[in-house]
Amino acid sequence: MVKVSVIVPVYNGVAYIRECMDSILAQTLKEIEIIPVDAGSTDGTLETLKSYAQQDSRVKLISSDKKSMGYQTNLGIQAASGETIGFCEADDYLAPTMLQSLYIIINKYCLDFVKSDFDMFMDGHTRFFLNYSILGSKYSHLYHKVLCPAEYPELIGRDVNMWNGIYKREFLLDHHILLNETPKAAFQDVGFILQTIALGKRMMYVQEDANRYRRDNVNSSVYDQKSLLFVVWEFEYVYEMLKKRKIEDQRFLMAVLERFLGVFCGFYERLPEISDFTEEIHRAIEKFQQLLLKLYDELNRETQTFLSSDSLLNLRLLGENREFFHTYRKEWAKVRESQLKEFYDLVRKYEKAVIFGAGEHGTSCYAMLRSNGHDGVLCFCDNNPNLWEKERMGLKICSAEKVMEEDKGEFLYVIANAEHGREIYEQLRSLGVEESHICNAVSVIPHNAFEIKIKKE
Repeated sequence: MVKVSVIVPVYNGVAYIRECMDSILAQTLKEIEIIPVDAGSTDGTLETLKSYAQQDSRVKLISSDKKSMGYQTNLGIQAASGETIGFCEADDYLAPTMLQSLYIIINKYCLDFVKSDFDMFMDGHTRFFLNYSILGSKYSHLYHKVLCPAEYPELIGRDVNMWNGIYKREFLLDHHILLNETPKAAFQDVGFILQTIALGKRMMYVQEDANRYRRDNVNSSVYDQKSLLFVVWEFEYVYEMLKKRKIEDQRFLMAVLERFLGVFCGFYERLPEISDFTEEIHRAIEKFQQLLLKLYDELNRETQTFLSSDSLLNLRLLGENREFFHTYRKEWAKVRESQLKEFYDLVRKYEKAVIFGAGEHGTSCYAMLRSNGHDGVLCFCDNNPNLWEKERMGLKICSAEKVMEEDKGEFLYVIANAEHGREIYEQLRSLGVEESHICNAVSVIPHNAFEIKIKKE
């Protein structure tokens, strides 16, 4: 019996496909099938996959007549014979025990699907990793608990990937859960994720050794300026899905609105000036505006008051004055870019830095510094004694007192803790650290730290 079918949509991925395929074939769970779905690759990917299919009967190669990650993935779902279905992007790879661990959990707790934290990575002089916590510290109490996902729509903004879990095939087929079949490979998984959250009855978030998610592929959709078009197409698909499935829960609709508005604003900032917009971009923005206002009107007055102030501002500007919205987003992007550069330049002035906070903010801060070529961070510092002497991202985690033993008044202390920043500042001052040797990174650290490239003079 095939326990897990792993679907790998691919187009011209020869640079990465071997590592991807080798990692799946090397899984400790052997009762699997691998379904690469190739969309007419011309760079040697197809020949490589044919070789794998000849060598291992578990590889079932499918050809797609469309270059669409959604269409290719749907072909794989329809062809899958496994009890469960998983996914892997062609430039990523899997930890050896991922499928076995998740398969045991999904059956032990009779789940519709299970999803795990994962590691993002980049290649440089050495490969380095940044762990992504789906739930973060705020919702960490929900790990390893059976949940009805629709009861936690606030997690829609954090649970943003489909390939870091496995799904019961019966669950997907019974509910006709498929992906949008728009061109290329960008955002088609958003509608899939939202359907699983809306329709699943039993799921679990876990912290297993799972995916390795590449963040340095320049051909990735996250680097494509036309990604705003894909965001709009997916929003239209999701809006129609909500109507078709009669999903009317107010908290869920609000979370969907904020999710798409946030992504739209992020990619809007990558666009050129309005005078250089193509007609296609103008039409896409107008379509997004219409969909956004429709969804907003479906929220009752009480729910509307729970929208974040940032969402309300962007929604109002986009709906009433698109030129002012454009100016606001562009100026905001400049301010954020300036903040990042000022922070980076400050850290570079010190040969040695310590990041105080080994959680999500701290690791993102280190990832941003390292991906921009700064190697002066000595260690993480944290007040949680359970972390002391452990390592994260190749750096040791130390107590403040331990760090002080080494500091001769030359370290910069970067506070990367959102909840206890002021207390940490007072702690450092009480230990004799000069005010000029302390800075706060929380306000400037983005979640997408790997993609941030700081302009250097």
